[in-house]
Amino acid sequence: MATTGEHGAALPGWFASPGEGDTLAWVSLALMICVVYGLVTLYAAFDRWAEQQSHGTPLAKTIPTMLTIALLYEIFPLGHFNILLPISAILIALMADWSRFNLRGANPDSAPEGNTKTDGGDHA
Repeated sequence: MATTGEHGAALPGWFASPGEGDTLAWVSLALMICVVYGLVTLYAAFDRWAEQQSHGTPLAKTIPTMLTIALLYEIFPLGHFNILLPISAILIALMADWSRFNLRGANPDSAPEGNTKTDGGDHA
């Protein structure tokens, strides 16, 4: 119920006088913390699932990077950052995926076992 003040105007029902506790503010703060925690937990579960699904594909690092950027844009107001920051993160992930798939033949560790020489000499 609204109470009347000194000047005859009714105070709002949600108003807390100085020195009194404000339970609505504490409940709202706890609810906001739970919502942010739930959102991060759902994104983490989806990120883990997407990483498992993308394992062995050309975009194994790019997909989790894009999901992380989407999470940051959803939780934090990142509108004041330059758009080149997330684009550069995505391009770095794309280049890591590209180098992993296309430069695999240049790696001596990836050679088949039958083509390696173990004795170190040529025998005729």
